[in-house]
Amino acid sequence: FISETGKRYRRAVALIVRQQRLKLSLSGRMAIKIIAEPPDKRRRDLDNILKAPLDALTNAGVLIDDEQFDEINIVRGQPVPGGRLGVKIYEIRGGNDGA
Repeated sequence: FISETGKRYRRAVALIVRQQRLKLSLSGRMAIKIIAEPPDKRRRDLDNILKAPLDALTNAGVLIDDEQFDEINIVRGQPVPGGRLGVKIYEIRGGNDGA
């Protein structure tokens, strides 16, 4: 089940993907870096931020499956009005044994 808020988030991510003209359906092994800039100074668990953007990127067609990530890096940034996620996705070249 995806809430209406979740559906709006997925649509917003898909729009950003189209606007950025991103290469779609990346099929290799990937690394991702997320800079999470919260909307305020309240305490938040960084690990709770991951699922929605990874699923939204997959739904938008950027990835085949979020299982493709061998490296995930998430950093807490400074608060910004409305909050913001900065996302960079890299292809891992030369293989990665997951170690």
